[in-house]
Amino acid sequence: MRITSSLEYGMRLMAAIAKADGDAPLSAEKLAREENIPLDYTNQILWKLKSAGVISSRRGSSGGYVLARPPHEITLNRIVIALDGSIFEDVCSKYADAPRECHHQSGCSLSPLWRRLGALLTEFFSSTTLEDLIRGEPATARVEFMPPGRPLPMR
Repeated sequence: MRITSSLEYGMRLMAAIAKADGDAPLSAEKLAREENIPLDYTNQILWKLKSAGVISSRRGSSGGYVLARPPHEITLNRIVIALDGSIFEDVCSKYADAPRECHHQSGCSLSPLWRRLGALLTEFFSSTTLEDLIRGEPATARVEFMPPGRPLPMR
C-alpha cells in the first residue's frame, strides 16, 4: 500500500474544490497557496483530475476549477484512479512479466491475503464519496472490517 504525495495533495485539492462547490471557481494559484502545495505540482494534479473528468475548468478572469459532478457522486476511488491508478500495489502482478519469477506462486499463502487486502481498500475508497470526506464521515459503516488480531476472511 502506498499513499503518494500526489494522492495526498489531490485529495486536499478535491476537498477544497468541493467545499467551495456552488461558489466561484477556484484558481490553481489560490488552491496552491491555500493548500501549501507548489504551483507546478498543483497544476499537474489538476490536469490529471480534469483529464479523468473529476473536475472541469472555466476560462476567464473569474475562471478556475469546479467539480464535474456533485460531491456525493464522486468516489474517492475515482480520485485515486485518476491520480495513481490504484491505492494498492499488487505484489504478485509485478512478477507476471518480470525476468525474475516468483518461486512461491503455486501454493502461495500470501497471494490471497494481498488480494483480499486490495479488495478491502478498493471497497472502502469506492464506498466513500467526496461528500463523506468533507463532512468527516468515512464509509466505515458501509464496509466490513475485522477487529485487530482476527484473520481476514478469504471469500
